[in-house]
Amino acid sequence: MKRDVSVRLDIREIGSRGDGIAEHEGRRYFVPHTLPGETVEAEPRGDRGEGLAAELIEVLAPSRHREAPPCSHFAICGGCALQHWRLDAYTAWKSELIARALTQRGVQAPVFEPPLLGMPGERRRADFVVRRQGRRVLAGFHERASARIVDVATCVVARPILNALLPPLRAAMLDVLRDGEAADAIANESDSGIDLLIRPHRRLDVSLTARERLVALAEQADLARLSWGGRASAEPIVVRRTPMLLFDDVRVEPPPAVFLQATRRAERAMRDALAAWVGDAERLADLFAGVGALSLGHEFKVALFESDQQAVAAVQVAVRRLASGRDTVQRRDLFRNPLAASELDAFDAVLLDPPRAGAAAQCAELARSQVARVVYASCDPGSFARDARTLQESGYRLEKLLPIDQFLWSPHVELIALFRRAPLRSA
Repeated sequence: MKRDVSVRLDIREIGSRGDGIAEHEGRRYFVPHTLPGETVEAEPRGDRGEGLAAELIEVLAPSRHREAPPCSHFAICGGCALQHWRLDAYTAWKSELIARALTQRGVQAPVFEPPLLGMPGERRRADFVVRRQGRRVLAGFHERASARIVDVATCVVARPILNALLPPLRAAMLDVLRDGEAADAIANESDSGIDLLIRPHRRLDVSLTARERLVALAEQADLARLSWGGRASAEPIVVRRTPMLLFDDVRVEPPPAVFLQATRRAERAMRDALAAWVGDAERLADLFAGVGALSLGHEFKVALFESDQQAVAAVQVAVRRLASGRDTVQRRDLFRNPLAASELDAFDAVLLDPPRAGAAAQCAELARSQVARVVYASCDPGSFARDARTLQESGYRLEKLLPIDQFLWSPHVELIALFRRAPLRSA
């Protein structure tokens, strides 16, 4: 039924947050769950940046690229924004996000490598939220732009082992949480099983009865480890198997809720790209290294630099276990204290894998260095393009770029790229 305050809009494009964008009477509108070329009826909801956020009422003329979303929670759950878009058009748009960011910064880019496409059912980490409401526990994800929780039956992007965790998690939290209390349940699928951290939203002491119930949850769900509390101060409740991450011949025992690449395929693709692109480099600096997921286990010697104390400790144990003395790890805040050009010159190649903010300070030092090759893994096209411009202006050439879709049906796109200043002895 048409509403008096609704507007008829022609959707021109999809913005970087996954919403359709339209222009009407000099105003810009952002309408979720729409597609380019569609005519829709929408209701304005409020200011958003330089335009108005709007709620979709009806698709009056659908795009030929529109498809039925595979998830029953789509359009309510805040996790996916683009399940209604045909795969080829959706994939082209993700690559276009990268190309547009590079163009805006004036970065000369090569023809992209064929993108690594996301697939349903392969995400190996999930941040579930749970809340007890009376004699019921909701477990799932937040609604779009809301604190309300979508009680998820099955998440179509998550690995089956993570979906199988939801029913026993609900049952256990009924005995652990009081009415109205909530927690995050951060689940990582390690190579030895699920590593689960339950992080209450408010301080909550765990009684003996609650501990027993959590132990029973770990047994029922066949968890590797179950921990309680904040990430920096997590208390292991039960360790049935040591969580393990395997990087070829290197075994890392990760801290709870450690950052992982979202899919194993993407991690392997980035490891393969790194190995191929650095040629015969003998020494590699891995900056913003995390637990060394991209650099450990290769033929070259690696010096890892990371600010997170727990990640550094885990890698220290792993490299000591190898007893080769080949790899080293150092705790260092590369935002405040980047490696200087004189330090970088000791390496044949550098790997950058920064958070979304990018690596502006570190790239400024790289621009002054003589490092031959830089491999940059990025989760944000905007910050990547800014840093790429810094490298380009100092003489680096952007020679390869592989788009990576780890976050299927979301507006997020990742990439790994090669910059080269001077060739090594082999490609």
